[in-house]
Amino acid sequence: MQLKKSLMYSGIISTLTLITSIFIPLIPCRTAPNIPNPIYKWTLCSLNPDKISSMGSITEYLGYTVSLKEAYILTLIITFITAMVFLHFIFKTKTKRR
Repeated sequence: MQLKKSLMYSGIISTLTLITSIFIPLIPCRTAPNIPNPIYKWTLCSLNPDKISSMGSITEYLGYTVSLKEAYILTLIITFITAMVFLHFIFKTKTKRR
């Protein structure tokens, strides 16, 4: 597959994943009560800014960040790279040997 097509498809896949994750909980996150030394529990979260509760709980998106903006960027980057690698191995072209 040509690089141009691979970049375009990966961009479309990552954008659709981000938009879908706003409506459906797809992103892994850790939640815990807002107390000293919390015990985190892994769940799937939505990236919808209206559903974020700031009272009494901590939510770490992808186990890394609390910021929703960083979660958007990480989701785009991770899905873009994953789609590029997947497309590279699926549509690998064989070269002619002399």
